[in-house]
Amino acid sequence: MRFGHIPALDGLRGVAIILVLLHHLTIHRPTSGIDEWIASVPLFGWSGVDVFFVLSGFLITGILIDARGSDRYFTNFYARRTLRIFPLYYLVVFLALHVLPLLPRLHEVIVGPYPIPPRWAYWTYLTNFSVADRGFVHGWLDVAWSLAIEEQFYLLWAPLVFLCAPRFLWLVCAAIIISEPIARNIAVSRAADTTAVYVQTWFRLDGLATGALIAWLVRRDWLPVLAQWAPTVAIAGLAGMVMVVIDGGDAWWWQPSMQRVGYSLIAITSGALLVMALQPQGLWTRMMSAGWLRAFGKYSYCLYLIHLPVMRVIREYAFDPADYPMLAPWIGQALFYVIATAPAFGLAWLSWRVFEAPILKLKSRFAQ
Repeated sequence: MRFGHIPALDGLRGVAIILVLLHHLTIHRPTSGIDEWIASVPLFGWSGVDVFFVLSGFLITGILIDARGSDRYFTNFYARRTLRIFPLYYLVVFLALHVLPLLPRLHEVIVGPYPIPPRWAYWTYLTNFSVADRGFVHGWLDVAWSLAIEEQFYLLWAPLVFLCAPRFLWLVCAAIIISEPIARNIAVSRAADTTAVYVQTWFRLDGLATGALIAWLVRRDWLPVLAQWAPTVAIAGLAGMVMVVIDGGDAWWWQPSMQRVGYSLIAITSGALLVMALQPQGLWTRMMSAGWLRAFGKYSYCLYLIHLPVMRVIREYAFDPADYPMLAPWIGQALFYVIATAPAFGLAWLSWRVFEAPILKLKSRFAQ
């Protein structure tokens, strides 16, 4: 079974970026009462990154499986990945590290008061290891920790899929899915740094492996079976995540219960939602195929890279709910979601039209 473009997956990607936006744009953070539990819902949006991981694992593994017999297996794969990822990423890195410092006040607003971390990590897609070493300190570029994990995955996964006998690939995926929560539990029990557990590649591969396993299974006609169980798995996974939040007392990525169990539940639930989106029809497929949601998915890469500086500029120079005490806290927060998202979406749309899409036309030279 081969898959072409699946609109519902664009919508699922849209869900992922909206979750990330909710997480970072939620500036009303009460610490007690019912408001604290309400705030935990959008703040749990950090899990959108894990949805991206599952999607990437599915799409990339599917591409590699379908191209396994090609004479240009490596050339086409890495050329197409480079065209999609490198131009915008390195433009953002250049702007953040070389242009923004020329504007000291704006630099302080966007980046923060911390010393600039070593720049080589940003240029070499090793941001996640740099963040594990010194924490999140760069208000713009440290968001690239997840992109670094994906790049490291691309680098190693293509040779593995090429060398591994196709019938055994599922064993590799299953071994990763099983071993990752074990590794995280060992790390948490030994009081490992929570940020390191969150961002280091060897602790975060189960989402990618979950997507990869689904790609392998659906190409062996397991989709009907997976689809039969996907809604139940999604509901059970969501219920499990609620229990993890209640047990840990909050929905943040650093709490021990989340790192021990929660990351795995998010990966499994995301995988179930992905399977549901693969169905040719159904309520979930129709929801994920909505035009506005697919638009967020289409522009998600740029949105992910630019939403933090846009948010900080809007809050500093245009609208900070704290400056309007007459507004109820959640009313001010809702307005901030809209006012901060609109220019970020506009810039992402412009980036696609004038920068990303023209470059992506070159991918036709590297067709699988």
